[in-house]
This record gives sequence, structure tokens and C-alpha cells, in this order.
Amino acid sequence: MFNWLIGITFLKLIYGPLVFLLKTIFYFLPIVRDRINFENKNRLDTGSRSFSKTGEKADYCFEFSSEGEFQQVASLIEDALNEGKKIELVYFSPSVEKTIYDLHAKFPESLRFLRYSIFDLSFSKWMTASELFLVRYDLFPEFFIWSLKPEHHLNMVWVTFKKERNLKKGIPFFKRIFLKNSEKIVFASQQDLKTAKDYGFNGTFFDFRIEQIRRRIVKREQTIQQKLSLYPQMESFFAKAPFEKRIIFGNVWPEDIFLLKDLPSDYRCLIVPHKLEPDIIKKMSAELDALKLSYQSLTEEEFAGADSQIIILVKKGVLCELYSDFSRAYVGGGFGESIHSILEPLVAGCKSIACGPVHFRSTEFDIADSMKLLTVVNSSQEFGDWLGQDFAQTQLHDKLESYFESYPLFRKDLLSC
Repeated sequence: MFNWLIGITFLKLIYGPLVFLLKTIFYFLPIVRDRINFENKNRLDTGSRSFSKTGEKADYCFEFSSEGEFQQVASLIEDALNEGKKIELVYFSPSVEKTIYDLHAKFPESLRFLRYSIFDLSFSKWMTASELFLVRYDLFPEFFIWSLKPEHHLNMVWVTFKKERNLKKGIPFFKRIFLKNSEKIVFASQQDLKTAKDYGFNGTFFDFRIEQIRRRIVKREQTIQQKLSLYPQMESFFAKAPFEKRIIFGNVWPEDIFLLKDLPSDYRCLIVPHKLEPDIIKKMSAELDALKLSYQSLTEEEFAGADSQIIILVKKGVLCELYSDFSRAYVGGGFGESIHSILEPLVAGCKSIACGPVHFRSTEFDIADSMKLLTVVNSSQEFGDWLGQDFAQTQLHDKLESYFESYPLFRKDLLSC
């Protein structure tokens, strides 16, 4: 209790005034004003009204930054809500806001959400749950000081040391003190758990996103029907090629397109861009033109159905569901900052997966690589070699099944529901 009082004093007398001063000084910057306007939405949204206003108390609070972190614990949150638990969600990035709104519409009485405020110490006053789960993780001082109160319980999910391993550095001080103060820690991979033990930390490892992807795949037909009305025409287009010669480029950027330089003429390819801004689609089209590859676009309203090798899908929200239609998947981002989700094509049943060389930030890479289904390609030549490889004979189904069967046990251990 004494440490908690010291921490609260620090927040009120030093950290809070310092942040307020910085906000005042840099208010002229558009990025600061945009952030303040985003945080001010907490005052208007009924979903952001604290349970304390009605004398209620949440069972659990989950904090995450953006959509990717939310998806890691989405199945846990959904199951807890279906069990009648009250849940608080704290998030940092506007990118996840629509997902949170949709979830709140389904559980308006049981779910509350808060945009984490950099410029106002609102979290500690707003939260009512005594169990906090940080999901790969925003290590703000307010979270740590909250955890010092004896009746508060800090937990961490999807913890990784991959960055530290790649840089050959030890665990940073702030990350270390959070780990020391956590009651339950779930690491992102077996390698992360091993590293943790080397540093004197205990926990378990599990990737909850595998379960969330499985649930999406189970409902894929319903989702496709709702979101992609021209799917039958697209399906007929790809049916003209044998299944083993259908490839999907998922979450790709213009920087990935050069790999298709020597795409065999009897292959058909679906390109799903990571972002759908017109300038990005234009750059992709220019890359394909330079490679002299025939392509056409499929939007929500239009698909010419012309004879070509490639379709560019200008539609969000169905990539995960579409992976099941393809034998091979290339996951984009590996020629930029980092690869995107490897687990989606893995769980969807793609027989072979490839990605670019920049994967040091991805814990999903480690899981797929351990199942012997992943190939890293650095050039169009290596990409062509990958296309010519036979599909690996692995017991993938059994390995994934063990994840699916383990999920209820991990959920029960974390949430007692």
C-alpha cells in the first residue's frame, strides 16, 4: 500500500503536471490536436461511461494498442461477455475503434471502453475491475502504479522478447519491472518462454489468435456472403486453374509485387492489398504493368470477369476467409517494416506459405516456421523456386488441433470462466 501511495503522489505531482505542460506547449501541432480530439470522445460516448457511474464493477479489463492486439484476445473477451461477465476495454489507437463499437453494440450493458488518455490521468479513475490484462503492451507509468495497490492484479498476455533477441540486448528496465509485478504472464512462443526463464521469469505460452482465426474460418461462408457479393464470379474465375496453381498475395504492398515477375502463365493469383488507398492501388497497377502481367480489379460493385492471370481485390474484411480457397499464400510486408499475419493462412489451411525477409518482429513467424510450412523469399527467383516446390507433408492438422483443444484450459486459467 505504501508503494502505491508513493506512485499516486508521483502521478499527481510530477507526471500529470509534466504531461499537461507538454500538451500546452505542443498544442499547435496537428498531431497533438488530433490526439486530444480523439481522447475527448470519451466524454461523449455512452459506451465510455464508467461502470462506477451506475454502482457496478467490471470483472476484467483488457488494455491493448490497436486492432492486432485486440484480435489476440478477442476470443477471451467474447467468451467472457457470453458468460455474463462485465468487461472494460482500454485502447490506444483509433484503428480499432470500429471493432470496439461493433462489439459494444452486441453487449451494450456488459461492455465499457476507454480511449487511453495521454493528456489526462483518467484510467485509474475510470476503471473498476481489479484484474488488468496488458496485451503486448503499452507500458505507461499509470498502469504500473495502479498495479501496486494490493487488491489490484496485473497480468500480461502475448509477451515477447523477439526484439531483444534480435538486437542481442537484455530486457529493458521498464519491461522488467512490469513483468516482476505481474501475477500471470502468457508468452507469445516457446522461445519467449525459454528466454523468460533464463531471466528468472515464469509463465506459460499460448497464442490466442489461433482460436480467433479458427472461429472466423468456421463462419467464412456467412462472412463472404455478407461482405463480398461478387464472390461467386471470383470463385468461377479461379476454378479455371487447378487448386495447386492458385496463389493468394495477402496484406501486400507495392514493394511485394516484383516477386510476380516470372509467374507461370497457368497460375492464377489474387492480390489483397494491406491498404486500399487509391495511390497504393495505382502503384500496384503500375508494377504489374511494368511486369507485363494481365490483371483486373474486383470491387464491391464491379468485376469484369475478363481473361487474365491476376485479380486485385479492392475490399477489406474478407482476407482471412479467402485464404481457404488457395493452396499457396504469400504474406506481404516482408520488404517493408515487417510481415503481416502468418497465422491466418496457416489456420485457413494453405498448404504452403511464403513471406519476405523482414520478419524479426513477428512471433507468428516462429509458430509457422516450427510447423515447416513457411519459406522466406528474397527475390523473384526464390519466389519462383518456391512455386515449384512440392507441398510439404506435415501433420499440420494435429499440431493445430492441440492448440484448439488447449484453448479452453488457458481461458479457464486466465478468466475463471
